[in-house]
Amino acid sequence: MPEQAKLGIRKAKETDLPACIKIMIEAFAGQENWTEKTARGRLEEKIREAPNLCFCLELEGKVVGFMFCEQFDYAKGNYLWLAEFAISPKEQGKGFGKQALKFIENLAKENKFNILYLVANKKEKAYKIYQKQGFKNTNQFFMEKELK
Repeated sequence: MPEQAKLGIRKAKETDLPACIKIMIEAFAGQENWTEKTARGRLEEKIREAPNLCFCLELEGKVVGFMFCEQFDYAKGNYLWLAEFAISPKEQGKGFGKQALKFIENLAKENKFNILYLVANKKEKAYKIYQKQGFKNTNQFFMEKELK
């Protein structure tokens, strides 16, 4: 069995946004309707609000994914929310998601967060990956109402 490639993880920079936007649009195609404008707005907001909690995933010097987080206090204490997490569809299925989740879990523990939080759709293939990494369904969900 070939050795798994080592994923590099580093803090994201503004110059990484074009690659992250492209990955976001590709990774969520068919699930969410991200456009270049909406993806840029979302990722710029995250990197502006919490630059120390935004990370790029690199393979051989190329950005292949990202994790943009934020922190908040809620019922169980200090939460680290993995607000945006995506891996290029070309690089999925290679164990990089597991490596990235382990990294963010260690970061959360080192920084005394009580809860690592993310939102996942049960229909997404990533949902089972999150379960295997110890994430539990809280029976909470987001609801939305489109305003016209």
